[in-house]
Amino acid sequence: MVTTSSKWDVFICHASEDKDAFVRPLAIALRQLGVSVWYDEFSLEVGDSISRSIDRGLAESAYGIVILSPAFIVKPWPEYELRGLVSREIGEDKVILPVWHGVSRQEVLKFSPPLADKLAIDTSHAGSQDVALQILRVVRHDLYSQHPRAWLERIASGQASHELQKEIERMREELENAREELSEFQCPYCQAPLAERISAPADSSQDHWDLREIYDCGYQCFGGQVESACPSDPNFPKFSEYDLEFHHNPEEPYWRWKCFIHPKTITARRLSLSMGLGRTQEEAEMKIREEYDRRSQKYQSKPWHARGPATTRGASSLKAPWPCGCGPVMPVVRQCLFKCICSLLNIPLLNVPR
Repeated sequence: MVTTSSKWDVFICHASEDKDAFVRPLAIALRQLGVSVWYDEFSLEVGDSISRSIDRGLAESAYGIVILSPAFIVKPWPEYELRGLVSREIGEDKVILPVWHGVSRQEVLKFSPPLADKLAIDTSHAGSQDVALQILRVVRHDLYSQHPRAWLERIASGQASHELQKEIERMREELENAREELSEFQCPYCQAPLAERISAPADSSQDHWDLREIYDCGYQCFGGQVESACPSDPNFPKFSEYDLEFHHNPEEPYWRWKCFIHPKTITARRLSLSMGLGRTQEEAEMKIREEYDRRSQKYQSKPWHARGPATTRGASSLKAPWPCGCGPVMPVVRQCLFKCICSLLNIPLLNVPR
């Protein structure tokens, strides 16, 4: 009997003396298996009214697991919870799932004859994990029937979660290694991808050659020296680090004003800006400012499918791009992600809604 309106699959009715040895491991195993459990350690918060929370748990749970033990029989709170479950069961098909924990049939019969007539799980023949699997078969048969018992046992024991955690840690390490490999092909300030790597002469006689690297953000370096700054560089030049020089030629038919920009600082020299042309002085200055604003915008990553392939010309140290547009080390990342997806697909997702 499972009602779609129930907030929890099961409510665990127990005595506190049985918590450490049996009830807590049972509740944890049930949660590992995907069963939603009302259990005081999971469900009660500081300041909650105990009686009101228990009443809500009783009313909003599809089943009530009753841990019948010597301590339970003499406790008032468990007996109060049991009466609530019994009143629920009078008008419904099956609500109470009894678990005999260290009691005999005669003791249960003396305590509650209706409970003694119910088919119960006896912990003298089963541990908390096996009890959890038997309960799963009743309360969430949809989950129980989808997976082999051996796999469910691994999940209930926490072994599957431990193996998944180890796999996640291993993949995290692989991704960190891949990130280090990728750093060669990313801007050191904003991680924008390398757009072009060109082999170019380092002197006028062309006796020495070096690599010029250009990144999507505008960062550019040649032989380890910065030629154009990245907007994310904390030392990116401010517009105030430039002087403007205006030339006026009234005989020019259209662009009568030219605006030249001169760097005043070392960092400003790392960002070269073009001359501004305009019909008025204000227009020529505006063209310069527009170019500065465009060059100073920080890089925003594009989706992988929107990126073009990196290009190489005369650079033997950079392999040809992959057809997908990714750099040469991207297969490492793709392999890690593929393993991650495969691992997740091989592990049943048990925490699914009814």
